[in-house]
Amino acid sequence: MSSPYERVMIDYNFVSKSSDLDHINMFGHGVFETMRIFKCNAPLLSYHVERLHKHSKRIYIQTDIQDLRERVTYFLSKLRPTCSQRGVLRLTVASGGSAGGYRVERACKPNCIISYRSLPTEHKSSSSKGMKMRVCDYRLPRNPFLSGIKHLNRLDQILARSEWDEQFDDGIMLDQDDSVVETTFGNIFFRSPNGWVTPLIDECGIEGVMRSLIVKKIMPMVAESIDIRKVELYEIKDCSEWFVCNAVRGILPVGFLSPNISWSIGENTKKLRRALSRLYPCYI
Repeated sequence: MSSPYERVMIDYNFVSKSSDLDHINMFGHGVFETMRIFKCNAPLLSYHVERLHKHSKRIYIQTDIQDLRERVTYFLSKLRPTCSQRGVLRLTVASGGSAGGYRVERACKPNCIISYRSLPTEHKSSSSKGMKMRVCDYRLPRNPFLSGIKHLNRLDQILARSEWDEQFDDGIMLDQDDSVVETTFGNIFFRSPNGWVTPLIDECGIEGVMRSLIVKKIMPMVAESIDIRKVELYEIKDCSEWFVCNAVRGILPVGFLSPNISWSIGENTKKLRRALSRLYPCYI
């Protein structure tokens, strides 16, 4: 279950905690990163700030990588006396002002918002038996320009996630052609007869930090190949094992897809999880 943000810093000013940040104030012109905190450090910080910097430029917001690192480091230093061992940090960069209507005042410095909460409690069944999944009815619209970017407009995910309460852990999101793209909170990897496959992110969806880490670092580390291509839903249903991943929760094996398909947690998935935890112990 999720918890409210316990500490919030806007620029360099600490403010009272707010559980309303996500759905009221953070879905406009900007980008964000959600990263795992372990022992009051951000193990994947460099990956996150590089992606945020890259994506900011694509939507006409100017950022500085070193400044972003310094802000997160400062925040964590102030948080350290009360920081839980495992938490979630959200780094948001939003447009600093408007020149009227939709026109952006490009001379304005962007607003930087950093927030922290304790790591959400996982359901025991998800870790021991695998995640329970469904296929979302909502279809992701095509937008090649914004494809891959973790921008603040997450209405697609909100609409998809609203289709169920607590009976499932996550849902597969398809595009307008019914091709598999991602889930509501992560990227998908599945084991085909020819090896690992992950859906191509070229017209919609998010290129997650954990997805990139698995493709570029973990797969070569365990001598596995990866095919990045268009994926049809039947391939997921027929695969031998699959998992969902993101930078907060790592690799999450799937055990069930509604209405009646089940998997055991595969040995290949376990191998990838072990490799990830050796590099980053926070994902044990």
